[in-house]
This record gives sequence, structure tokens and C-alpha cells, in this order.
Amino acid sequence: MKYDLNHELEQAKDEIEEAQELPEAIRMRLNNTYQILENNPPIQKKRRLKGLLIGGVASVLLIIGSGFISPVMAEALRNIPIIGSIFINGGDEGLKTASRQGMTSDIDQSITHDGITMSISEIMYDGSRISMVLTRTTRDGKNESFGQLGSKASQQGEVNGIQFYADGEELGDFGYSISRVGDGAPNSDIVTLSPEGLPDEFTLEVVIRDISVSEPFTFKIPVKNSSADSVVLKSEELKVHDNIHMGISSLKLTPATMQMIVSITGKPGQDLKEFIKSVPSQYKVDEFINIDYEVINEKGEIAKSLGGRGSGSGSTLKYTYMYEPFPTKPKSITIRPFVYSAEHKIYIPELEFHLPVEE
Repeated sequence: MKYDLNHELEQAKDEIEEAQELPEAIRMRLNNTYQILENNPPIQKKRRLKGLLIGGVASVLLIIGSGFISPVMAEALRNIPIIGSIFINGGDEGLKTASRQGMTSDIDQSITHDGITMSISEIMYDGSRISMVLTRTTRDGKNESFGQLGSKASQQGEVNGIQFYADGEELGDFGYSISRVGDGAPNSDIVTLSPEGLPDEFTLEVVIRDISVSEPFTFKIPVKNSSADSVVLKSEELKVHDNIHMGISSLKLTPATMQMIVSITGKPGQDLKEFIKSVPSQYKVDEFINIDYEVINEKGEIAKSLGGRGSGSGSTLKYTYMYEPFPTKPKSITIRPFVYSAEHKIYIPELEFHLPVEE
């Protein structure tokens, strides 16, 4: 359905006049925003929005979430770069869907040490992954994002990283990823982690160590599983090829994420070192089993990979992979393993799985 933005602006102004409890500072910020939206052509509007609102995003987001404007106007503002959700403007398709479906939370927590401010503004937890927007602002105006700073730190051999705790317990060595948001918010990153076995509700502690500051930035954030619609697929089947015994422990589908857990073992009783040594070289990189997977729906669409991680314990290798969700709920999923050879994919049909998705 189409809507008239100018009409929505006028309606929102009327609502503001009726909302006596709206703080004056926020009222002024919103009125200034309206003037820009009304009086500037698109190119000038974008330039002026960047200059005016770069320091006032939190205020505008507060307005959007405060209930003082209509839902249509709130959605319009959310989709404008700088004003709106960074997940919508810079996230993967799963995060965009999560934001549009109300699965994200506005946090707006900031901590400043020695002229450097770290802020966490949005967070999403769907039971498979936690994603948050991390913004780094400096007094000198250089405003390198945490991801940019981390690249420099690793080149210099310095420590720069993040630790995570759930209800006081460290989440272990599972790793996390950092992706740049882009031009709309150049000093912001989206940080994603995919720990397993978390409850639906907990307190997440995020400890950030910045090489420019001696004191860590410590955030405590209430987190709740926002996915009411999730499907978990499991297979009892075990595929065997070239001494690789492969199983799909689970494939979890939410509106924001597909999470697949794969287990690989050798012959019964064979330890990992012996097993890996027995596997043909085309499946190994640096003496580690390295098989990738395409996840395909019944229409032949291939899900976009969001990365993965692996670990070994006892006699089992365990891999966790994340993918963007399909546009619509699939009726069936095919998991197609492959390896790379000279930049070409070599598929392994003997290890292919087909999983039906219940209605």
C-alpha cells in the first residue's frame, strides 16, 4: 500500500502538539527533522540529514519507540539512513526481516573512557544468534569503527577484542564476527555471535577492550529470545563416504537465521587424529576436515552463508553454520556438501541430505 509522506508528517505534527509530556529537546529535534524532510529535495535532504542528525540518532530513535507518532510514520523514519534501524540499512537479509517484524530491541547504552565512547544501540536474539550494533565515537573526530581499529591492532600485534558472558558465565571460545555497516554509519559495526545452549531470557555482559583505552567498556544488557516462530529439523540418517561418517544434528529455522549443526566422525572407536589422517587429502586443509555446504530449498534457491565455526572433542568434529533465511518458509531443504578444487566446487553426492519441512 502506498502512502503520502507529507501527509504523515502533518499528522505526526498534530500528534506532537497533543503530547504535552514530550521532552522539549526531543520535540525540537523532531521538528528540525520534519523541516528537512519537507523543505529539501532528495539529494540535499540526504546531505543535511547526515550533518544534522549524526549526533542525534539516539533522540530520534527514542521518538520512534516512544509511541508519539503513527506506526506508518515510524516505519518511514526507520527506513531512512541515519534515522532508522541500522539493521535495516546495513544488516543482512535476516536482520532486515527481524527488524521489520519487531524482533529487535533498542538498547541505546553508551560508555565513555578517555574521550572514546562505545555505544550499543540495537540487539537481536532469535535463539540461534545474537547480533548487535556497536558504534565507536572519538573526541578527535576520527571515529574509526571497532572493526577498523581491530584490523590495525592485529597488524601491530596488540590485543583488541570482546568477551561475552550470559548471567555471569563466560560464553567460551566460540568466536564472533564483525561486519561493517557502510556509508550510512561509518563508525558502526554489526557484531554477531552464535553460542549454543542459552536460555530464552538472560543478561548479556559485553566486555570490550579498545587498544586506545586502558579501562574496558562493560555493558549489561537484558536479552530475550524474540522468535516466536521457529522450526527445528533433525535427521537420524548417517551418511558414509571415504571414511567420513556425517550427520545433521539439527537445522533450526527462524525468521532471521538458519543454523545448521553438522557432526563428523570416523569409524567407531577411531579418535580424531587417526580419523583425520585416514581421510583423503581433498577433504582437508592444514590437517583439518574442510567441507562446505549449500543449503537449498525446493525452488532451487541457495541460502547465503553467514559463516561457520568448528571444534573437535573426543572422536567427533562438530561444525555450526549460519545462513540467511529463505524469503518464504521452505517445504523441503537439501544440504549439498562440496569441497573446492582450483576455485571450482566438487560436490559429494554420497553425503547429501534431504529434509522435509513440516507445515
